[in-house]
Amino acid sequence: MSKPLTEAVLRRLTTEALVTFLGQSEKFEALLRPGCDLTICNEPVADLNYVIAGKGASDNDYFGDACRTCLSRELPFLAILFPEAGNRVKEVASALGLVHAVDFPFMVRDDAPIEPAGNEAIIVQRAAGTEGVLGGVGVLSAAFNMPEDSARRVLPPPLIESPGLDVFLASSEGRHVGTVTMTHHGDTTGIWAMGTDPDRQGRGIGRRLLSIAMAETRSQGARRFFLGATPAGYRLYESLGFETRVVATIWVSGETSQA
Repeated sequence: MSKPLTEAVLRRLTTEALVTFLGQSEKFEALLRPGCDLTICNEPVADLNYVIAGKGASDNDYFGDACRTCLSRELPFLAILFPEAGNRVKEVASALGLVHAVDFPFMVRDDAPIEPAGNEAIIVQRAAGTEGVLGGVGVLSAAFNMPEDSARRVLPPPLIESPGLDVFLASSEGRHVGTVTMTHHGDTTGIWAMGTDPDRQGRGIGRRLLSIAMAETRSQGARRFFLGATPAGYRLYESLGFETRVVATIWVSGETSQA
């Protein structure tokens, strides 16, 4: 039986997912310490560089060291602070010039059937080959206001061959209009980097994409899902059966699309 998705487990799964998703980046680095993990792509985009802090992050100044690594390289980055990290970590973040960007609920959907919903005109397929990766890169670049050259370096074609990850694409009239990435951890699946074409939001694309991706992943053995919810996505996730398990906070050095 899988471990319950406690705060500590969700923090560890978050690091594991980021290593799986971003680990093919040309300049990827990871440093894992008790309570505090650093996963960075060394790109000038905050949403591609992370410090993840939980219980023990302030011990031996692990959190401060991780943040200073990014600051010394003038890298924008996000710090995801789980509640168990404690107030001391927030004080360190503020002293280093980071700014609280947004509360970040980690939501969980326990095992239950899910039916395709949303815009029935949208075609959803698992991405395959170089064309599939590039399609996802294009959507992500537009959805998250990210330089496409950075996205290409972070998400190269070999990514699609990873056994721990699947990318799903939504298409309309031959054009890619949505993407979501699923990371696999036994019978638990993480949902990341979900975005839709900014010019087509509010048309049921996200609901169609996510419900079909989840249904297909569930048919292959997934029994629960987790994600970190931005304000823009929270209502969609809640309507699809996700419930908040723990609320982290995101602090940023630079600018982020997460808020």
